[in-house]
Amino acid sequence: MPELPEVQTVLDGFVKAIGGTSIEGLECYYPGTVIFDADLPDTAFPAKMTTHKRLGKYMHVHLDSGCSLIIHLRMTGKLVFAPNAEEPLPHERARFTLAGGEVVHFIDPRTFGKIILCKTDNLHSYMPVLGMEPLDSCFTPANLLDAIKGKKAPIKTVLLDQKIVAGLGNIYVCEVLYRAGIMPSTPAGKLKSEAVARIVKETVAVLSAAIEMGGTSISDFRRIDDKSGEFQHFLQVYQKEQCPKGHNVERSVIAGRGTFFCPVCQK
Repeated sequence: MPELPEVQTVLDGFVKAIGGTSIEGLECYYPGTVIFDADLPDTAFPAKMTTHKRLGKYMHVHLDSGCSLIIHLRMTGKLVFAPNAEEPLPHERARFTLAGGEVVHFIDPRTFGKIILCKTDNLHSYMPVLGMEPLDSCFTPANLLDAIKGKKAPIKTVLLDQKIVAGLGNIYVCEVLYRAGIMPSTPAGKLKSEAVARIVKETVAVLSAAIEMGGTSISDFRRIDDKSGEFQHFLQVYQKEQCPKGHNVERSVIAGRGTFFCPVCQK
């Protein structure tokens, strides 16, 4: 947490907050939160955003100074826009200062989040290997079937592997597998093409709906305006006692994560 829909929601809010405003600087208040590329030019700031993109759970913001920002929220990171500069807030680890006097706070109670400022040409060296983007055209039943072929690990474990599918996390994998009618402990390599097709279909549907509703707020996640998302009201098994059909939801631990499923609806 945050997962793909939350990261997309935050990125959309960040882009809207900045607009055409110049970013004047990036301040760090906690050691290790901000990583500065050794090849940064002296003119990294001030700079305006040119393009932006989400890759898995990573946000990329490209600047007209030839530099780029990589923002990774990890477990508890969030960006909060404020119209006026203030003293550092509780758990504020870094901030972006804008030309109009506004600021974007990077709040992170558990301090795992990172902001990387690098030369755009060096961006690839700061990124891990990521798998298919589940909302891109490459995420097809055929490609997913090929990616899980021969894997003995549970399908939930495989879907959480960022080298296979980028951006999925515990909440959405639980939801996708319930809606696809697949037991999360099923060995991935044993799934037939029909089951894989259902996973692809439900992944796209669940993620798209979650983005439209501003993400899922269960613990720390907030949008850039510090408001909650709404998709938690539409979860069907995650942290539920009963599924929508009235069956008791069970919980197990797979890949070290609490896994919610319906033993009746999921086979």
